[in-house]
Amino acid sequence: MLKATFDIIPDNANPEELHNNLLLMEVGDQLFSYVLYNRDQQRYLGFRQYNLDFMPGKTPLEALQEILLGDEFLQQSFREAFLIYHYTDSNLLPEKFFHIELNKPVTELVYGNARKGLLLSEKVAGWNLYNIYRVPREVHSLLQQKFAAGKYWHYYTLLLSGIDREELPAEMFKVIMAADRFVVVVSREKALQLIQTYTYQTPDDVSYHLLALCQQFGTDPEQLSLTVSGLIDEQSILYQELLKYFSKVEWDHVGSEVSLDEMFSSFPAHYFSPLLKMALCV
Repeated sequence: MLKATFDIIPDNANPEELHNNLLLMEVGDQLFSYVLYNRDQQRYLGFRQYNLDFMPGKTPLEALQEILLGDEFLQQSFREAFLIYHYTDSNLLPEKFFHIELNKPVTELVYGNARKGLLLSEKVAGWNLYNIYRVPREVHSLLQQKFAAGKYWHYYTLLLSGIDREELPAEMFKVIMAADRFVVVVSREKALQLIQTYTYQTPDDVSYHLLALCQQFGTDPEQLSLTVSGLIDEQSILYQELLKYFSKVEWDHVGSEVSLDEMFSSFPAHYFSPLLKMALCV
């Protein structure tokens, strides 16, 4: 079976303990991750991530099938199971304009109809928005068979749900980094301006997109607080690139009201904070 890229699971975890946990899974074109969270103890017990495109001779769907069959922790039963779809075919509509019959025309207007899939929609709590999105039908079927009682959301939905609008600064840029792409959330005066995923090859690509957004929204990079999480650290070339243009780079973090298993201490907390925080929103 494909080896996990990150494997932060306690050696002494047992099925009885896992049964009382929440299982939150994130699935996208290239990644499958999951986090184990104990609501009663307010404690994160484990995290595991796989790269679906690193299995020679297998499609991402075949790699996902193999993981679901071979990962020993996914064979256990959990009190709750949740699926987070991290696919980029997503549109946000004001609640007052939303109707389920708009799912197909809105999606195909923006993303075309060459790529078929299952169209889903859901309300974004706290933002008066609906998220219309498209996921691979075969992935949805596979996960629904494996986790029949599992509930599902889109990544953008829970990402926004975890942001307290009342505590937002006048301007906010929130950036979540992955190996070859990143998500940006932009808000001004407590109103959402943009949430979008960009691909990149070099650190210059990241700064280019962020500076272009600053210009688009009339934001001064020197005055902006840039909140960053995901796969980036202070020793990276990417981080140094951001400091060239943004003097206020802040790490996102999980609140002090929850605790992490000691195995997480080997990694910067902001590596996993987006998915960990989503476990508090479901």
